Amino acid sequence: MSSPSPSSASPSSTTEAQRLRVLVDLNILDSAADERFDRITRLAARLFQVPMAFVSLVDAERLWFKSRVGFPYAETPSDRSFCAHAIRQDDMLVVCDAHADERFADSPFVRGHPQVRFYAGQPLAVGGVHIGTLCLIDSAARAFEDEERALLRDLAGVVANEVAAGALRQAEQRAQRSEAALRALLDHLPDSVLLIDAAGAVVSCNPAAQQLFGLDAALLAGRPAASLLGVDACSLTAAGDLPVVVEASVNRADGALPVEAALSRLAIDGQPHVVASIRDASGHRAALEAERAAEARRRAYFRSAAHELRTPMASILGFSELLLKREFDAGTVRELHGIIHNQSTRLVALINQMLDLARIEAGGPEEQRRPGVDLSVLVGEALAATVPPARADDVAFMHAPAIARVEANPARLRQALAGILENALRFSAPGSRIDVILAPDLRDGRPGLALAVRDRGIGMSPDQRDRMFEAFYRAGEPRTEAEAEAGSGLGLVLVREIVAFHGGSIEVESRPGAGTAVTVWLPTEAGAP
Repeated sequence: MSSPSPSSASPSSTTEAQRLRVLVDLNILDSAADERFDRITRLAARLFQVPMAFVSLVDAERLWFKSRVGFPYAETPSDRSFCAHAIRQDDMLVVCDAHADERFADSPFVRGHPQVRFYAGQPLAVGGVHIGTLCLIDSAARAFEDEERALLRDLAGVVANEVAAGALRQAEQRAQRSEAALRALLDHLPDSVLLIDAAGAVVSCNPAAQQLFGLDAALLAGRPAASLLGVDACSLTAAGDLPVVVEASVNRADGALPVEAALSRLAIDGQPHVVASIRDASGHRAALEAERAAEARRRAYFRSAAHELRTPMASILGFSELLLKREFDAGTVRELHGIIHNQSTRLVALINQMLDLARIEAGGPEEQRRPGVDLSVLVGEALAATVPPARADDVAFMHAPAIARVEANPARLRQALAGILENALRFSAPGSRIDVILAPDLRDGRPGLALAVRDRGIGMSPDQRDRMFEAFYRAGEPRTEAEAEAGSGLGLVLVREIVAFHGGSIEVESRPGAGTAVTVWLPTEAGAP
């Protein structure tokens, strides 16, 4: 069924590309045999009394036969074929005697098997595009009357209708699968979704929305979405400035719930709609508030730090300038060197603590490293590093025999424990007892460990206790020069940040003259964040 390539009838590459795209989109190439088409080719062979009949589809480089009678092959090359000529014509192609037609006389299918002499092919038009033919072939030359041509056109119309109907069924099945998949997706989305019509009324919703509003879908349908979300109705119209995210509030039996609604425009059957994807914003707003509070603390730290840094810097500059400008005896020089050294040490400690705070708040990879650690071992290490030998007998460490592990950054947690112990030692007289007690403690259903450090020192007033975690706050006047040099005012701030970073909490009980008890609670591995 090959012939010389028709040059004058060749379509533009754009037209051919469009035709092939339609053919591929029909999803019929290489499909299984179908009795609907086989019935038509058998009927055509009998009606026209020909040995061969085909439903042929013209692909880019082949003819593929959806149905065939009297021909053994499922496909042949499409270049120089009878059918490739036929689809480039508005009406059917009829070749009464291929031997006498110069276009086809040299075709191997004319000269050899199956010895084609007669061909009639009616283009199959789907969506205005010729995708193939219903064709007849005979090994004898013959005429093809007008009545026969009309009958072949009718049969080709039936074939084209079957192709279109099959494509429509497939499209409907795809739409049903897509709709089922979309419904399954919406049903399992954690966010609440409302479909809102042009009038601002709810059309449909997913189960999460029913749970959020406490109403069934049937009761939500038809309700004004603006009243449900407590927003201006204009923001929920398809004519509004979309997409946009608006803050809203849902009134429920347990109180108002802050939410964020992402609004986007959607056309359904040509009608404008709005899709609202609603998310509980309470956690997000709490996180924003926490970030704002952290930012306020950072600003306060650095405002206070500017003042705190001036004091040691002024001492260092002042006394070093004296040493440069004046001559002093050896004892005075040594004393001034000591002052400069102490103030430098204080300055370095302050800067290091500020850097530690910045690192903890940044939460880099090293800070996030939290292996399971034995807190009793960590407390023992902090005691050994913090308690001077002269006061070793003042400190008693007690803990349960079996202690669960905590997920913690060992260096940071050791730093926090050391800060608490240093305060207990600093504000209690030598010889007074300090108890360190580690025990399991369940809080709000979460397993954890409580570490209590109880001293019998000077204690604090309620005002001092409430302010003890403020940056650069010092409870009362220092009793000695050593106390004045010791604290930077950031130690307990660091303790609080480290404990919070590990998902824990810190509590303080104190009375003037009765000592202070600081209790740190940390979640164990099963309840760690």
